[in-house]
Amino acid sequence: MKALFAVLALLAPALAQNAAQIKQELKTKESAAKQDADALFEVGRWAAEKGLAAEAKRIYQAVLKIRSDHEGANQAIGNALFEGKWLPAKEAENLRRKAEAAQYAAKGFVEVQGVWVEKERVDDAKRGIFHHENELVTKDEKVLLMRGYVRHPDTGELIDPKFQDKAAQHLHPIGNDGRWVDVKEADKFHNDGQRPWFVRSAYCTLGSNLPLEQIDALRQEADKAVERAREAFGELMPKPIHRPVILIADTTQRYQELGAIFSDGTDAAGAFLARDREDAQIRVPMLGNVRPAVTLSEGQHTPYYVRHAAAMAWLSGVSEISGAELPLWLVEAAGSLARYFVNDSDAGWYGKQQMQRGGVKNLKAFFAGFHIDGTMEQAEMLGSLYMAGLVVSYASSKQADPTAAAAWKAVKDALATPGAASKVGPAVEKFAAAMVPLEAKLTTYLQELIKLAPQ
Repeated sequence: MKALFAVLALLAPALAQNAAQIKQELKTKESAAKQDADALFEVGRWAAEKGLAAEAKRIYQAVLKIRSDHEGANQAIGNALFEGKWLPAKEAENLRRKAEAAQYAAKGFVEVQGVWVEKERVDDAKRGIFHHENELVTKDEKVLLMRGYVRHPDTGELIDPKFQDKAAQHLHPIGNDGRWVDVKEADKFHNDGQRPWFVRSAYCTLGSNLPLEQIDALRQEADKAVERAREAFGELMPKPIHRPVILIADTTQRYQELGAIFSDGTDAAGAFLARDREDAQIRVPMLGNVRPAVTLSEGQHTPYYVRHAAAMAWLSGVSEISGAELPLWLVEAAGSLARYFVNDSDAGWYGKQQMQRGGVKNLKAFFAGFHIDGTMEQAEMLGSLYMAGLVVSYASSKQADPTAAAAWKAVKDALATPGAASKVGPAVEKFAAAMVPLEAKLTTYLQELIKLAPQ
């Protein structure tokens, strides 16, 4: 501790001298700017960057004395624009709310959770489901959309309409100082592990430090995954607040770091659903704290991993409808469906590998002992994943035995019933029991898939 104080004592004169130099430089810059509002504003920004908050505020106020409608200075001191006039943010917000209430009440809208909605949408709004054109959106999104915000064409993030021209030029906002930069510079900014891109697809939100071009190519894979899962599990959609969120690690090291934070050991599969605990959540713009699925960018495996993660995140969101806690084999079944069964070609190709691993094995033991962890041999782990997907693919197919099909329908019905958590577990157990005697039929189904594999 004495050594630390000694170092600080040595640094103090240097720090004081540096602060004095900064203040002298500020004085010089301010004198040079004279009465030029824009030049003076840039001096204020410089002061803020140097940690001189009080000086920056003083300069911003000086800018407004020269030009009261200066956008940057108004925003810097916390003002907001209302009907063409800059006002303190709180005053502007109060006036906006009064004007909005009068406007929508006159149209017969109803206020729900601070949002004005059509009468026929009230029940949905009370459940946290808001509609905008053809989208289901969160409350926060709905508020901005009603204020005229639009989606960035590249990322889907909501932006002030005054920036549409910048967005149309494929520029992107970074930081908190109003900068818009090209995608190359934005990629550098978002390469920081604490500042990932968040990119919206039709069904999902993808977060990653990968370059935007690579994330964009994976959006379609995530949506394929959700569509395949919905085909098998029922045409369900989670509430907008529970939309699937997939974190895509750009390096193995980052994937391992995310695994240490979020995983319960299932990260060995290349994709996993975060633990169902508050300490395994992340904050996502417009969604709040969410339980993500996590996966790895690893060459040719990346699309398969992303699909696996997206389907698990989708099923996690859907499970919130009933409030049920799902068994791991069922969660992984959704991921496996998207990973291996998106098309007949993949299903058959990986089916060949499954046959080499022994094909369909002891379903009773499979359901009772299903697990995924880093101690497993890769063949055993991949075999378990494929089997989980195969079971659901069969039960949801036209070839399914009537007993299996009926039992699977009961699972889907329970998942779709609000608050039916107590019904989901028994339905899943009955489904597993119904499948156990059908090993031969499942084997036949696997053999039929293999015939569809590329030669």
